[in-house]
Amino acid sequence: MKKRIVFVVVITIFLVSCTGFFDTRELVEIVDMGERDANGNIISTTHVEFDNRGRIFPVDVFSSYTRDFKVNKDIIKAGELTDEIPWVPTKEGDSFFFYLTYYMPVEGFHIPFIPQAWGTTQISIPFNTTTTIPIHNLTNVITNLESPLTNDVYIIIDNNFTTAVRLEKGGSGSSIVIQPENIKTDTINPGSKGLYKITPASTTGGYNIRITTTLHNLPSEISSLNSGNLYIISFSAAGVPVLKEEIPLNMGHFKK
Repeated sequence: MKKRIVFVVVITIFLVSCTGFFDTRELVEIVDMGERDANGNIISTTHVEFDNRGRIFPVDVFSSYTRDFKVNKDIIKAGELTDEIPWVPTKEGDSFFFYLTYYMPVEGFHIPFIPQAWGTTQISIPFNTTTTIPIHNLTNVITNLESPLTNDVYIIIDNNFTTAVRLEKGGSGSSIVIQPENIKTDTINPGSKGLYKITPASTTGGYNIRITTTLHNLPSEISSLNSGNLYIISFSAAGVPVLKEEIPLNMGHFKK
C-alpha cells in the first residue's frame, strides 16, 4: 500500500478559548468511517494517520466543527504519530475537513484552546492509500511569545491540607459554590486537585475558599484575575491559602 503525505497549512492570527473539553472527552462520540462488510468487519483499504511529531501540544481531532465526533480514540500526545485509522476516500476534486483542539499540559491537566480559524485542515483522501496528516505546528506561527493562548483565567486548588475545601463566590450569607472542571463533586478532598475556569476580573472577583465553616480570601498575592493566567493555590500548615505559582498561559511558557 502506498503512502501519501499531505502538508497542511493553517494561518492562525488570533487565539480564543474553548469550553467543554475537560471531563467531556469521554462523552464525545468516536466517529467510525471505516468501510465494513456484511458481517461488520472493517475492510477499508483507505486510512488516515495524524502526525504530531515535533509538536509540543497534545491534540484531539474531530470530524465536525461542533466537535461532537472525535476521530482519535485517545488524545494524541505531543511527539506522537497515531495508528492508521480506517476512513472513507474522497471523490476526485473533493476534500474532507478535520478540526483540531489543542491542549496546554499544566499540573497534570489538559487546558484546551482552539485557533480562531478552528484549526481546520481541508484534505483530499485518495482511495487505497494511507494519508499522513501533519498536525499544525503552532510554535511556527505564534511568534508573539507573550500573547495569551486563551482569554480565560484558570485556578488550580492543590489541596495539601487535612480537610476538604471548595471554591465559592460571594459573601458568607449568599455564596455560590463553583464547580471544578475536572471532577463531578464541588469539593476538593485532601491530596486532590481542582481545576476551575473563571472570568477575568480587575479584582479577585469575590472568590473565596471555604475550609469547613470558614471562608478565606484568595491569597493576598492575587490582586486581580488576569486574562490568560493560571493561579495555583495550596495551603499552609495552618490551613491558610497561599499562592504556589502564577503561570502565564502563553507560548513563551510552553516553549521553555
